[in-house]
Amino acid sequence: MTATGQKLYAYLTLMTGSRAGTNYPLDLSRKALIGRGTDCHITIPDPICSRVHAALSREEDGWVVRDCDSRNGTSVNGQKIDEATVVDGNLIRVGSTEFQFHETEEPPTAKGDDPQGMQTIVQDLPIAVQESHEEAMAGLPSVEQVKELMLLYQLCIKLLGCGDPNRVVEIALDLLRKRTGAAVVGFLSVNDEGALTPKLVIPQSAAGRVTLNQSLTELVSQQGHAVWVAKQKSGQDAKQLDHFADAVCAPLVRRSAEGERATLGAIHVYLENGRFRQSDFDFIISVANLVAIALVRARELTTLQSDYQRLVEESPGYDDLVGESTVMRELKSKIAKVAKAPGCVLVRGESGAGKELVARAIHHGSPRADRPMVSVNCAAIPADIMESQLFGHKAGSFTGADRDHVGYFQQADLGTLFLDEVGELTLEGQAKLLRILEGHPFLPVGATDEVSVDVRVIAATNQDLQKYVRDRRFREDLYYRLSVFELHLPPLRDRDTDLALLVDFFLDHYRRLHGRPNVKLSDPARAKLLDYRWPGNVRQLRNVLDSAVVLAEDNTIKPSDLALRDSGSSDLDTLNIAEWERKLIVEALSRTGNNVPEAAKLLGIGRATLYRKIEQYRIDR
Repeated sequence: MTATGQKLYAYLTLMTGSRAGTNYPLDLSRKALIGRGTDCHITIPDPICSRVHAALSREEDGWVVRDCDSRNGTSVNGQKIDEATVVDGNLIRVGSTEFQFHETEEPPTAKGDDPQGMQTIVQDLPIAVQESHEEAMAGLPSVEQVKELMLLYQLCIKLLGCGDPNRVVEIALDLLRKRTGAAVVGFLSVNDEGALTPKLVIPQSAAGRVTLNQSLTELVSQQGHAVWVAKQKSGQDAKQLDHFADAVCAPLVRRSAEGERATLGAIHVYLENGRFRQSDFDFIISVANLVAIALVRARELTTLQSDYQRLVEESPGYDDLVGESTVMRELKSKIAKVAKAPGCVLVRGESGAGKELVARAIHHGSPRADRPMVSVNCAAIPADIMESQLFGHKAGSFTGADRDHVGYFQQADLGTLFLDEVGELTLEGQAKLLRILEGHPFLPVGATDEVSVDVRVIAATNQDLQKYVRDRRFREDLYYRLSVFELHLPPLRDRDTDLALLVDFFLDHYRRLHGRPNVKLSDPARAKLLDYRWPGNVRQLRNVLDSAVVLAEDNTIKPSDLALRDSGSSDLDTLNIAEWERKLIVEALSRTGNNVPEAAKLLGIGRATLYRKIEQYRIDR
């Protein structure tokens, strides 16, 4: 408080990096820790910043900043300090990150697009989209038109938030019934013969009366015309409309990517007495056009959700890190902390251990969870097209580029990009990745306009990247950028009680998937599974149980049903991964008679990856 009793606001403003201008309020009652560790109150993705770099606290004489034995020191106004009192306007540097300290009577401000202007948040209020805003419309020249526009606006908002095709139709019919005073409203779908048949009618008892004669059906369904029909006194074809004074039928028309017109159905609105106005007819057509777009979108979403659910059901543990061992509980705890913090994550672990599951868990626990996560296996992309796949290309930029390609970074914009086997990136790709992580725009192959993206990168590898750095196969600066947070996923053999848990999990999944609910593991088979060392980790266990459930002769899985292949002697003559990889490739080629596609299937990798490995290890075929 000031001498006049005015409240003082204390906060830090970030002065460097892509998030410059971000304000961090300071609490008088607690010490604020600054660093790249997840336990800090102010977490910064700075590779040369210590995990707990400095602390800022309010004391009797004012605000004091202290260095916490950091590796690169803390400075105030360019002077290195162990402890210093700071006042409004002082600059505090931790690592390569600089903050400005403020203690003023004004609350924190946020920079707008104009660097000369500032915006002060006075009050925030949720927007109520269900209100009619009649007071605002009363002063406009045509209140009736504005009310109709408001109804259409509210309909758009409702339809945008609706992914159920049936609910889309219900929302529209409910609005039309209230707006026009109709006795009956209905949605008619187009059957295989092109006829319009009632799908949803309100009230339901009127379903038998909302049909069109053949000539009107042709006009609406085949030609895509909206029709307004007054009650007719004679004529056999019009008898279905005799129950009503007025009827309007508006088709739901969509156009394909090729420009062809298709009718999805039609909306019918009927009056018992009186006549529709021209504004009613226009309003019904407007609603029909909006419903056509929303219905196409909802049906596509329903199809995507169905396909996604089917893929999830076929992929056990798609979203679950199954395991309760000590090492897995520790890993899950770290994931929960890392997910909330900004910055890159490097996941290390053996092949098949589940590194993508870790990445997905981080994404789902992050503020980006409602945005896309794109997964890329760098080892499966040929070196000569890796840059175009990651960063995109323009048509004609190289041989075979017959159309524009949006790269993985643009596909993941505002979300998360998972780069598996990141050690396989080319040096040129590494340089471009580093620039993106530093907040710079990039240039797609053959493009003239730069592209900026906001992507959180999670990288994974089963290689020793530090050795790659020493061998000059991986950039050192990129390594430190990627490893702001580093997580190690233990191999299955080091996960204690998790093996038994995973056996039961996969067994239950594949029994349901293959329709064999009564299949069970014999005691000898279970013992064999629990005694095995699982060099292929969780992926190998999953595949073994999948085949065992399918191949079991009766309802009991025996040891002979388990496709466990020992590599021979338990004494390993080398622990070099590359040597074992070469041996496996040679063996796979031998078994398949040098058929590369079949050998790739045996190895569980892509053909392009296998061709590259054959060249890398100079394997004769």
